[in-house]
Amino acid sequence: MGWRARGAWGLLVLAAALCGCAGPAEGEQSRPQPASARSALPALTEAAVEEARRLVQPTNDRRVDTLLEMLEQRGLSYSVETFPGIGAEEDPRAEGRNVVVSFGDGTPEVIVGAHIDSVRLPSGELSDGMVDDGAGVVVLLHLADALRDVPLRRRVRIVFFDMEEIGLVGSRAFVESLDPAEVAAMVNVDVVGYGDTLLYGPQATSPDGSPAHLLQLACARRGMPCVGMRGMPPGDDRSFLQAGVPTVSLGVVSAEEVHRLWLFLHGDLPDDLRGPLAPEALRIIHTERDTAELLEPEAMTRAFHTVADVVLDLAAAR
Repeated sequence: MGWRARGAWGLLVLAAALCGCAGPAEGEQSRPQPASARSALPALTEAAVEEARRLVQPTNDRRVDTLLEMLEQRGLSYSVETFPGIGAEEDPRAEGRNVVVSFGDGTPEVIVGAHIDSVRLPSGELSDGMVDDGAGVVVLLHLADALRDVPLRRRVRIVFFDMEEIGLVGSRAFVESLDPAEVAAMVNVDVVGYGDTLLYGPQATSPDGSPAHLLQLACARRGMPCVGMRGMPPGDDRSFLQAGVPTVSLGVVSAEEVHRLWLFLHGDLPDDLRGPLAPEALRIIHTERDTAELLEPEAMTRAFHTVADVVLDLAAAR
């Protein structure tokens, strides 16, 4: 994802603060779904980690194929939207594949995304890509399970984006096919494999009914620590944000990493401390360390429940 262990990452994440983002269309109000729709959400278990482990494949095409198998085994209908590759050295495929699972048919619609592809390491091998972003893929598979029988006022499309790691290519292609006015919000799920604290952004304000405001309500409802940021690492939400669609992107890390992140970005640290105090996530993603052994079902559950709450509220709006 955009949580790159490169210098540009630090420049893209700005200040940590509890906040929100642009709201829905004028006159639109959010009507929370009944508590029964939320109380039925299960906690994820070690079985979810094993699901993520299935995505460890030698190529990104094989990762997408495995995702299709997982959807079919769940009995979930899907569509595949192809788009041209960009001939990147890291991913030279001529064609990418976004995978879409849809529920409901009302507009404006809600889009929820995670990226299926993984980064290629300097060794030439593909990263296992479990924190970035196999855990997010599994969270959205469980979200799809949860939405099967829920009545929705709006269409919800769960999109597994391809070629995120080479410049958000899949989400940019997807957005080009949209009328932004027909999209109520986009929720991005990336780096949710471990930890007890949810990060979200990029936000400046959080008016009532906005994705960030609904996420704050979900955190309060579930008694979960959440920290908003005015800037987030570049993920697929950027493609929607640039098109004027209200977005929120979320990740899950440890509470210690939240402090380290603040110090790393805003603590006026001397050069000899910036490396030692860098958040652990930056030492994990895009490396050979990004394996299934790091995944925690509890962290994935936090992401699953929060995303489900936000999506249910967005999809219930009039």
